[in-house]
Amino acid sequence: EVGLPAVQAAGVAAEAAAILAAPELRRFFAGPGLAWADNEVPIVVDGEPARIDRLVAIDEPAGRTWWVLDYKLEAAPEQRASSRAQLAGYVRALRALQTADRVCGAFIAAGARLVPLEA
Repeated sequence: EVGLPAVQAAGVAAEAAAILAAPELRRFFAGPGLAWADNEVPIVVDGEPARIDRLVAIDEPAGRTWWVLDYKLEAAPEQRASSRAQLAGYVRALRALQTADRVCGAFIAAGARLVPLEA
């Protein structure tokens, strides 16, 4: 659909399947606590339009938690200052909108790895 060469498309499909199958990530895609979820969610960060890769609300015993999820194909996106700053901006903007709820951010990195943003 997006015009990737077959070899690249197969790799992307395999990575997507690994993400959906990863036990640590399942709650962001299905399950009883999943209250709301969407992809490519528009948001304004510091006056500039942006898009959150995946935004999820999970109802937990302590209340609702919003997860701002940023897909990165690299193995260690948390090591790049620009990636951390981008995700932190998304979290900050959502916290201003969801003041009664907890808001967390995390990268979903290569190898279907969840990398929480350090607060």
